Amino acid sequence: MSERSENADLEEACFELARTAKWAQRPIDLEEIRNLAARFLEIARSHVFISDTLRIDTPLIARATRYITQAHGMPMGDDSTWFSTMLRALLEVARPNTGLDKEGKAFLKDMQEGIEESFTL
Repeated sequence: MSERSENADLEEACFELARTAKWAQRPIDLEEIRNLAARFLEIARSHVFISDTLRIDTPLIARATRYITQAHGMPMGDDSTWFSTMLRALLEVARPNTGLDKEGKAFLKDMQEGIEESFTL
């Protein structure tokens, strides 16, 4: 995938999340959705981190953003802080950067079981 299409994919993912977050049973100005999508995109791009040990690239962040939309997307208004926090948490699971104790590893096992179950649904 080219860098241009990767960026377009991330922009689309952020727009869909913004559309979900701005959803209401009344017409929403498209400009409001675009503005929120731009904030989400800025947050998403700030999480790109490619090093020798971590590869947090644009496609990974686009997938994480789509996951957030599908699993946690709900009307949230203009708040974007929750997106940054949730994205950071998901990226830590996808690209671990810290050591965990016994309890932390036990929870990862719980997550692994949930992920495996998701593939059978």
